[in-house]
Amino acid sequence: MAEQNIQDKMLHNANQILLALLGSEDIVDQWWNSNNKAFDYEIPADLWHTSKGRNKVYNYLLDQMEPPH
Repeated sequence: MAEQNIQDKMLHNANQILLALLGSEDIVDQWWNSNNKAFDYEIPADLWHTSKGRNKVYNYLLDQMEPPH
């Protein structure tokens, strides 16, 4: 139960980050369901179903929130 709660919070946070970056819920949906170069053209929604994939996607999004160097 606690693990599912953590996953739900991670997904909520991921969607909030994406909305801030992309500006539209429609584009957020497209991002989740499209091949993504950052993940070797895998679909983020597919990756999210495993712990390793979820962490990869989540960490990628956190990195996108960093200001450019």
